[in-house]
Amino acid sequence: MDCLEFRRVAGADPQRLESAAQAHADACPGCAAHLRQLRAMDERIRAALEVPVRASGWIPAGSALPVRGLDRRRWLALAASIVGGVLVGTLLWVAGPRDSLAEDLLQHLGHEPEAAVATRVPEEPAVLGAVLGRGGIRLRPGVGTVSYANSCRFRGHVVPHLVVQTDGGPVTVMVLRHERPAAPVSFGEEGYSGRILPAGPGSIAVIGAAGADIGQVAADVLAAVDWMQ
Repeated sequence: MDCLEFRRVAGADPQRLESAAQAHADACPGCAAHLRQLRAMDERIRAALEVPVRASGWIPAGSALPVRGLDRRRWLALAASIVGGVLVGTLLWVAGPRDSLAEDLLQHLGHEPEAAVATRVPEEPAVLGAVLGRGGIRLRPGVGTVSYANSCRFRGHVVPHLVVQTDGGPVTVMVLRHERPAAPVSFGEEGYSGRILPAGPGSIAVIGAAGADIGQVAADVLAAVDWMQ
């Protein structure tokens, strides 16, 4: 089990890990720290959901008295809606990043830092052809120099991982046949900027340094990818 797969398994249920995931956490300090953060976050959520109330009026201890002019039922409804909104917002904020496609893409790039280097040397045609073939795609002319091509396991599927050289530096392109967002997604984090665009049966992710022309590369790749299957 690699770090990316571990974080997806741990994100689903950090309190109960299967044996393979626990073994990975025991051997990987980074993932062990990530697991501790997830478990601490779960404890904070559980504590928030167990706020004590006064039996005499169902008002949280330490709360202000009802506002003058509001009857008891209206005040309680208002308080409940505020507390509920805060809790739901917290849960969404915590749970959202665990299943974020953008976050998983950035984590995947961290496992292959040697791929995104500036170079004028193109990938071997046979290697590029094999990667594209396994991904069920072809590339029309117009993408530019593809300096790196690999078939990578991502979210349970083998996908083409390419690096395209641009004037603004190397840009990573991942063709995600099994991931299709409802609309284009833009993101920026850790010095990277990226875009995930619905395309064909899935999507195409383009990620580069903050100064790279992501929009132009994304347009070129969308025009060049030919879905074979």
